[in-house]
Amino acid sequence: MDVENNQKKAGETKIIAFPNLGERLIVKGLDELGNRNFKAAAQLFSQAREYEPENDEVCMGLVVSLVELEYYQESKELCIEMLNKGIGDYFQLINIYLMVLLQLGEHQEMVTTIELLFEENQIPFDKEEHFEKMLQFSKRALEDKKEEKERQNQQLSEEMQEDELFEGKTDNEMLMVISKLTNINIRPFIPQIEEFLQNDEGHPFFKTMLLNILIDQEYNEEMTVRKFNQSKSVIPRELKSLKETDFYKKVTGLAEEEISQDNPSLYEMVHSLIERHSFLLFPFEPGPESLPAWAAAYHALAEEYMTGEVSVRDLADLYQADEESVADILSYIKEIEEISYPII
Repeated sequence: MDVENNQKKAGETKIIAFPNLGERLIVKGLDELGNRNFKAAAQLFSQAREYEPENDEVCMGLVVSLVELEYYQESKELCIEMLNKGIGDYFQLINIYLMVLLQLGEHQEMVTTIELLFEENQIPFDKEEHFEKMLQFSKRALEDKKEEKERQNQQLSEEMQEDELFEGKTDNEMLMVISKLTNINIRPFIPQIEEFLQNDEGHPFFKTMLLNILIDQEYNEEMTVRKFNQSKSVIPRELKSLKETDFYKKVTGLAEEEISQDNPSLYEMVHSLIERHSFLLFPFEPGPESLPAWAAAYHALAEEYMTGEVSVRDLADLYQADEESVADILSYIKEIEEISYPII
């Protein structure tokens, strides 16, 4: 306590010993800026902001120093803060902001900003031509980037069509193929994907990965998925995301209610098991009437892992589930565990 008081007194003494410290830092910062000592200027303006955080000279001096030091991300963040708070000369700051965006290659943000300036009549008449040229440049850059991306995707697509996508692939090769599919239009590969989704030998983990790509790309045609000796017809676009399924939410919720307060580490293991198995089972879901038994089974498996012992009867009672159902599900999820570890 004495040390803390002494520190406070020392801090108070320091402030008294250096009156107008903020102003002195600003003057020194401007001198360093004028001498093009941008690192020293940035340090001084940063210190000055502690005393005068919304001072126009301080903030403008700092943002100019950061730009000259090529700290563009920091410059961008400071520009946004200043624009939101109305600090500094608006038009001068907009010019700096656009220059920073150009250096960062953020052409879409440039287009959005300039178009908004035109809409709100914020551009002086004698600057309109300059801003119009900047706008067209940014639009061309975006178009070029889009065309290059499309060209690369087309080339990748053509290369992949020359080979069997999934047949004879190792796990690592499968991951690479699926990773490539996330970046291109998946529709030309639908026949091979459908065949894989219906193949009993296809790993359920990879099937879920492919379904997620189809969901992301809003594929709207019906297809059949086969997993764990079950078949299901789905339209990917209409599927809920994994963590929005009733199975995931309800079973996780039941386990959390019973375990999380008394035994957080046990709950974390239960949650991890549910998450991993949900991914493997997707898009299949047990019926709502069996979900308490599933929660009890996951609780039992986690407890068995952690202590080596478990009472299925006690856990069935805890979750108000049928003991035989819990035992059957426990046996089933142990089988799922055996196939999940090599991949996940």
